[in-house]
Amino acid sequence: MITELEKVKIQRVAGQHKGVASDVVIFEAEVLLRLNGKSYKSFYCLPTHLEEMAQGYLISEGVCSLSGIKGIKARWDGERFVVKATIDGHGTKLNRINSAIKISVADIWAAIEQLNKHSILFTKTGGAHVAGIFSGCNSVFAEDVSRHCAIDKAIGIACQKGVMLTTSVLVTSCRQTESTIRKAAYSRIPIVISTSAVSSLAIESAHKYGITLIGFARERRFNIYAHKERITGND
Repeated sequence: MITELEKVKIQRVAGQHKGVASDVVIFEAEVLLRLNGKSYKSFYCLPTHLEEMAQGYLISEGVCSLSGIKGIKARWDGERFVVKATIDGHGTKLNRINSAIKISVADIWAAIEQLNKHSILFTKTGGAHVAGIFSGCNSVFAEDVSRHCAIDKAIGIACQKGVMLTTSVLVTSCRQTESTIRKAAYSRIPIVISTSAVSSLAIESAHKYGITLIGFARERRFNIYAHKERITGND
């Protein structure tokens, strides 16, 4: 059984006082992805939902389409976690998203409410990112020490549950950068919402790939950085 948390001894300093105490931290491990029998990439992440993470990674990095994934199996080899994936086909193209999907302000707050509800490891440790594929009652969420892995896990879980990414929203607690917007673009997700900041390249990429980008969605306010036409009820 994989533990998500680890209890450690620490030296705690508070003002002029110091002493021995204990703390709870999120568990992190090395995970090796082997692709078609060859070592492909190492991740440093919470070693849960590894098969879903690999599936989400392959899709969100344009390695292959969902239909091109023929099999994924995760195991512990005695030294580290290994995920073996078999794919068939070539990489996918990064094309502009021309979705006519809309999202209301009320649904934006509903997505944030669900995100906060699923921030369990963050509440306990302060060391986790949470990401979700928001699709009404079919929404899924995942936490990880890595923001990229949290997004990949959410995408992979959504795919396994049959959630349509093209009509869903990626909602996250992490900052949005060019690399995370590209994940949304490869996955054909038209709307990205974050409770955190966005970077200049994230905005540029959102405009380029046709993605609605929302940042600082907290305390009943948010900023729209790209493609505001998908937001309704904000007049």
